[in-house]
Amino acid sequence: AEAAAEAAAQAAAAAAQREQERAEECAATREGQLSWRVARCEEKMGFVGAGSDFAPRVDWLEDVLGLASEGSLEERLGAVERLLELEPFETLAAEPPAEPPAAAPPPSPAPVPAPVPVHGGRVAASPGRGG
Repeated sequence: AEAAAEAAAQAAAAAAQREQERAEECAATREGQLSWRVARCEEKMGFVGAGSDFAPRVDWLEDVLGLASEGSLEERLGAVERLLELEPFETLAAEPPAEPPAAAPPPSPAPVPAPVPVHGGRVAASPGRGG
């Protein structure tokens, strides 16, 4: 169970790292940003869209979600992202990737009792060790 939890944590950290890298790569251009953001929303909804005409894709997202927003394409897409509870693009592009959680230390073995000094400088065996 511990190995499965650790593997799941590593997979989540790797996915977050990939998303961060994609955000950074796309941040260079407005079209790249829109492409990444629209694809991320579509993916969250279980749909894979295509094409560089983003307005109909955002229209579709709004229709499916029952969202009637106004404003620029970026503002409308921001409303979709908020409704889908996605991390804002600006945050992803500005923050360094999260560090994966540190692995739990292995359990330490039971301590071995130290010898107990007795009268005269001799060392007696510890209790339970025979002697």
